[in-house]
Order: sequence, then structure tokens, then C-alpha cells
Amino acid sequence: MIWWLKATGAPGVAAALLAVYLVALVVGQEAIPVPAVAGASGQLLVTQILGVLPVVLLLHGLGRGDPLTEQVALRPKGRRDLALCGAFALLAVLPAVGVHLLWDRPEALSLARNCIGFLGTALLVRTVLGPGLAALCVAALPLACAAAGRRPGGSAQPWAWPLHEPGSALGAGEAVLLYALGCALALRRSRPLLDPLARSTS
Repeated sequence: MIWWLKATGAPGVAAALLAVYLVALVVGQEAIPVPAVAGASGQLLVTQILGVLPVVLLLHGLGRGDPLTEQVALRPKGRRDLALCGAFALLAVLPAVGVHLLWDRPEALSLARNCIGFLGTALLVRTVLGPGLAALCVAALPLACAAAGRRPGGSAQPWAWPLHEPGSALGAGEAVLLYALGCALALRRSRPLLDPLARSTS
């Protein structure tokens, strides 16, 4: 079990997750401009994109093994991956709640929601297109939301959950739904339907 945790890079993922919370405490409400494709001028809070880093690291760890080999292995890979994703979600939520209660920092709640939603999105895309394209899609998701997910008044579109206010029930619900769907697919299917970035074995 310890070997498996090291092989999946779990200690590094946990360290990255805690590091992004420290960065979030420092940067607060700092934002980066994003060119708007539609709607109001795009802007993305740094805390709204920080969750990409630990998710991409976790995705890399989950995709380290050869899917064909893992399919015939005796260990229950799907359940272990699911447990790792559950631990990730728990580790994302607990510091957020603590930070928000102690220092009234709502951006911590936004960061936790986005970590969970990004992971769900990554697992969904990974099931269809493999881990390489899943990482690219997750990295592009908050930028795409900032570029095209604003109404003319500046508020976030209903579908642009990474931009929603920290207390938004709709944003939290969408993130949790993506996470639940992603975990369900990851448990049922170990190999992607397509994997354009996979190395050829021939």
C-alpha cells in the first residue's frame, strides 16, 4: 500500500494541495485579465485557477500504470483510485472550512469547490480521451470560463461554475455532480475509449 501511494505520487499531491492553500491566503483577491470571447471582459481570480495544479498531479499519478497490465492485476485498482480521489476531496475541503471559519476567507471555499470540480472533469475526460488530454482540458477549463462565461453585467453564466461566488449553491452542486460522475466512471472503466496521446506499442 505504501509503495502504491508513492507510485501514484500521493505525497506530492497532498503537498501541492496544501501549498495552493498557502498561496491562496497570500494572493487573496488578486486577478489576472483574460481576453473576453463573449459577454463582459474576462477576469480570473488567481484562487479560481490554483486548483488545476494538484488535480493535474493527481491525474498524472493515476495514469502512471499501464492500463492493459492493470486490468489483469489482482489488486483492485478502480477502488484504490476511488479511495485516492475521496482522500483528495476530503483534503481539499477540510483546510477550506478551517481557513474560512478562522480568518473569514471565502476564496478558500471557492478553491475547494474548484479542486473537486476540476478533478471530476479530469476523470470524465480521462475516461474518454486518456490522461494526457484530460490534463490539458482541465488546465484550459478556467481560462475558457473566464473568456466566455460572463454575462454582459459581469456575473458568471450558470454553466461557468469555476467563476461562481464561493457561496453559490449552483456552483457547488455542479462541481460535486462532476466529481460524482467522474468517480463513477473511473471505478467502472480503467482504460479510456480513445487515447490519442498514448505511446504506440508497435
